[in-house]
Amino acid sequence: MQIVSQTTSELRLQSVVERQRLMLPIGLLSVVVVGLGLAILAGAVNIPLLFIVGLFGFLGGTMLNDECKSEVLTLDRGADQLRCDRKTLWGTQQWQLPLSTLQDVSVVTRQRRRQKANGNEGTQWFYSLQFVAPGQAPQTLLYSHDGDSVNAAYRTIHDFLRTTHSATSATNAPSNLPSGQGIGLVMTSDYERWRQEIFTRSPEQAGGTSDERDRVYGVLMDMGMLDSSTSQLWAISMTAWLSGEASFFPTPGGAVIGLGSEPQVAEAAQTILQLAQTVLPNASPLPDQALPDQPDLVQFWLFTPGGVYGVADMLQRLRVPSNDWGQMFQQFSLIRQVAERQLDQR
Repeated sequence: MQIVSQTTSELRLQSVVERQRLMLPIGLLSVVVVGLGLAILAGAVNIPLLFIVGLFGFLGGTMLNDECKSEVLTLDRGADQLRCDRKTLWGTQQWQLPLSTLQDVSVVTRQRRRQKANGNEGTQWFYSLQFVAPGQAPQTLLYSHDGDSVNAAYRTIHDFLRTTHSATSATNAPSNLPSGQGIGLVMTSDYERWRQEIFTRSPEQAGGTSDERDRVYGVLMDMGMLDSSTSQLWAISMTAWLSGEASFFPTPGGAVIGLGSEPQVAEAAQTILQLAQTVLPNASPLPDQALPDQPDLVQFWLFTPGGVYGVADMLQRLRVPSNDWGQMFQQFSLIRQVAERQLDQR
């Protein structure tokens, strides 16, 4: 895919027909036409010949139909519209949805086993973009052989959506408020259920009491990650509770729950809660349950009976424990090490 136009209010991308990929299907169809013509002139038309000609004609026609497809994707902020116009040999198709309802954008892949010229089997990969909105079936663009261009288109769309979110929230969002939308995150349904449970856990379930309105009874840390091989965004989430319990849950799966049975983890969880109580005055009330929308963005969520508060910062400023936030990050890093060790043992 390639960018056709990009402004602050509109982004337009286009996938075009690759002419070199038309040579094979056109060649097959040409062989069919020429072969059938020669057979008719020679009076050698028979059922086996018609079967072979028909088979090659069907194969060439199918390939030509696939390779002649193109489409234009438009993200229009002013009209609040995401629209795809797809051209085929049989006409133009279109799908659209409100841009403001867009919940997720991701790179999807599929593979096909094929036999190479040397007789060995190989895997051919195809790439596309998928768009998800509540109450609607996921919409997918055409599949492409060029994974780099699809990943580049994904990053461009991701940046455009993030700019859209920033433009609408900049006037009323505190500067230290986590601003991630989770656009494009690789996420399992198990993770979604777990995260929902985290945000509904009561103080009593976490080892605290509802009477102390400003007592931090739990902390959730999210860290944005990027898969270097696929350029897909994902996140790691970890919790620490007043009871000493802790958990580790990456958005693509591979969770370790109940880490509090490890003495060093229980101690780290208690330290995190003590630090969180100290930094609570510097946190802000949160309007949603956003996940990081960029790599190395770290978010802390502080749970109190009086509400949920949070801050966000970039990873490079947290690696050195020069303040309470950095020290909290170091304690969560210890929990992560224990969790990953248990995963390795499995």
